[in-house]
Amino acid sequence: MKHWLGRSLRRKLSFLLIVSMIGPIVLLGYFSYHTASSVSEEKAKLSGMNILRQLDTQFQLMVKDVENLSIFLIGDDDVQRYLSAPQRNVVLRTSIIVFLTNLVFSKDYIADIRIVPDDDKEAIAYSQTPGARQPVAREEAESFAGREDKTWSLAAQLSGASGAGQTMTLSRPIRSTDHYATIGHLTISLNRDALTRSLRRSGMEGGGYVLLLDGQNRVIAGDGPAPGARIEERFPGVRLDKASGGFLNYGDGDGKMTLMVYRMPGVDWTLLGVIPFKQYSSENQHLLRLTAAVVVLEGLILAGIILFLTARITQPLRRLARFLKTGNPEEELPMLPAQTVDEVGQLIMSYNRLSGRIQRLTERVKENEARKKEADLLALQAQIHPHFLYNTLSSIHWLAMANREHRIARMVGALSDFLRFSLNDGEEYCTVGQEAAHAQSYVRIQSDRYPDEWEVRFDIDPDCERGMMLKLLLQPLIENAIRHGVLPKEGKGSIEVSMARDGPWLRVIVQDNGVGMDEEKLERLRASLEREPERSPDKPIGGGYGLRNVHRRLRMHYTGNPGLHLESWEGLGTKAAFTIPIFEVTDDEAHDR
Repeated sequence: MKHWLGRSLRRKLSFLLIVSMIGPIVLLGYFSYHTASSVSEEKAKLSGMNILRQLDTQFQLMVKDVENLSIFLIGDDDVQRYLSAPQRNVVLRTSIIVFLTNLVFSKDYIADIRIVPDDDKEAIAYSQTPGARQPVAREEAESFAGREDKTWSLAAQLSGASGAGQTMTLSRPIRSTDHYATIGHLTISLNRDALTRSLRRSGMEGGGYVLLLDGQNRVIAGDGPAPGARIEERFPGVRLDKASGGFLNYGDGDGKMTLMVYRMPGVDWTLLGVIPFKQYSSENQHLLRLTAAVVVLEGLILAGIILFLTARITQPLRRLARFLKTGNPEEELPMLPAQTVDEVGQLIMSYNRLSGRIQRLTERVKENEARKKEADLLALQAQIHPHFLYNTLSSIHWLAMANREHRIARMVGALSDFLRFSLNDGEEYCTVGQEAAHAQSYVRIQSDRYPDEWEVRFDIDPDCERGMMLKLLLQPLIENAIRHGVLPKEGKGSIEVSMARDGPWLRVIVQDNGVGMDEEKLERLRASLEREPERSPDKPIGGGYGLRNVHRRLRMHYTGNPGLHLESWEGLGTKAAFTIPIFEVTDDEAHDR
């Protein structure tokens, strides 16, 4: 794959553009799918919560209607007379039953109504369940003992055609309108089947359902759990007592579902909506397939556009590449026609200019080669001159020795050694011993010129003689000490040269007892070392170009080197010193040098 792409700019450019463009499209598709799935889930939750609010309104109307009905029955004259009478009144009881039948005939959500006297009179009961059993009056009276206000509670529903179960029952005492004493109790029970039908008609999406719970999280109505069962039996581990309302995620895998909790105000009831997560996944699968189809379609369209554009863009480049590949490098490069003025056209025009430049450079190279051969010949002739000079000096040396001119012989020999070291094939480095010997040759020549004017003492550490250093550093310092230090001095001068090793460092000191200089001249000399050399015959203060040359060569060849360190005392002398790294050479390298 890498080799296939690397052989063609068109393929490489098309691949990179397709990847760079399709990548964001895939990310956008994923983001769209994730957003749409989140929106669908939120939509289902909000729709479910709206259903719970509608059920709350419906049940609140039932509750309010039942409470109003209970108040109406408590204040009914027949009911008051029946309960306040000291004896049973069968006619009045029958009239009340007929009245109850007509009153709640159209209210299918009322299961039964019971009026239970506190004395031994027979209770009055009405039930919409045919064949329901009528309870005993005394048992009813004992069950209501201690109740002084209205209460909604989960109680046993009457047995009948609808089957046994539990439903919510409103219980409240009946007080006399004459002396406000309790004379009986009234209970109105809701029809569980009617409540369950209302829950079923709620229209919860995706196979969801709604349960009606009491204050202790027991099931009042709904499909699934038996009436009176605690919700923890249906959903183990769920803690609805800590949820004031909202959404809970329960379960995992295929059994995962969303629980919607809605607390009904006014009564201690809870509406619990249940939506399986598979409802979301089924909707999300449709979104996923739609998003994938859109992404694939956009990718194919985009890939086709990219391939078409890259073919059009790279066509001139391919033509130029084929031309250069098949062209003969030995022949003159022809010009290519530039058909556009864009970057590719500019490239072809640049190629045309470059081909002309190459042709001119080729002619120049041929001319330079001819000149180089001539220069090599001149260089070969120039190499004869040093050998001629050495041979001539050697002849003078032996003639002086033959005539017993030992001073002349000594000076010629020293000059020959001095020149031989200075012109040793242009090498920049030498051993410390060679540098010291070169300086001593210079001192011997100058001693013969100025006899008894000064003396030079060399103190060379034997441990550093085999170390390597930059050549021609020591002689300029000695020359400067002679010319500007001891020669202007009255009397015989002295110069001390020290080369000592300090670990990996070589410390070089050249100190004289000459005329020295004051602080002002010393500062001017130090400043002159940092300036560029002036093109004038005048020399800088304190001497010359030799010190500046040594200073700059030290800083150029030894990275981070501070260069020369100068100290001087007027009438006492001058001290020049520097420190450089030193490294050893093998015996073979030392012999070669």
